[in-house]
Amino acid sequence: MRQIDSYAHSNKLSRLHPAYKAGCSLLALTLCLALDHPTVSLLITALMLALTVGWAGLPWRFVLRLLGAEGGFLLTGVLGIAISVRLSFDQAGGLGPVQIGVTAESVQQALHVFLRALGGAAALNFLALTTPAADLLELLRSLRAPATLIEIMGLTYRFIFALFDSLERMTMAQEVRLGFADWRNSLRSAALIGTNLFVEAFRRSRALETALQARAWTGSLRVLPREYEHLFRR
Repeated sequence: MRQIDSYAHSNKLSRLHPAYKAGCSLLALTLCLALDHPTVSLLITALMLALTVGWAGLPWRFVLRLLGAEGGFLLTGVLGIAISVRLSFDQAGGLGPVQIGVTAESVQQALHVFLRALGGAAALNFLALTTPAADLLELLRSLRAPATLIEIMGLTYRFIFALFDSLERMTMAQEVRLGFADWRNSLRSAALIGTNLFVEAFRRSRALETALQARAWTGSLRVLPREYEHLFRR
């Protein structure tokens, strides 16, 4: 996740107005969902990969590795569509009353769902890898999204990285103490880390609230808007 955030701030399109990138991603996602055809899904996937690598200048190895990891997760999800499992007490096979079947129609349907989901993932990857989170929040603010929702999203995103740092320190401290030497100690260390991480999150939230109140916080977080580049001169 840190690497995704790093690429979002360092790619060639990081200064481009987020509306262009969000519109491109939303259009590709809509076409994937509206046009239920494998060829369309494959073309959209290839197009979004080309934009991410060629236009944004991101490393193709990382982009393909990220999409491959998402594809593996999607593949496990569509197996339930391709394989049907039912109980039949009239015929008993190798698994007793459990009957497992695969048909050409179920495989084709699973393939369609997989390609549509993969195209949508490629479209969202383009947006995530080229647009910093702060720019997305600014875009939502310009679209008149609820201020409370925007602030919760911003604070949650910030706290993810803060808690990741705390988790790494706690895990390293347990490893130094041989807390993961065996199964019993691993369970005990995991419980301690989970408890301490919850306390750390609560402590950080209280400290953040105190800091905001000390700065005359009125219930909304306002920041100066960035200067963006545009595809066409205004």
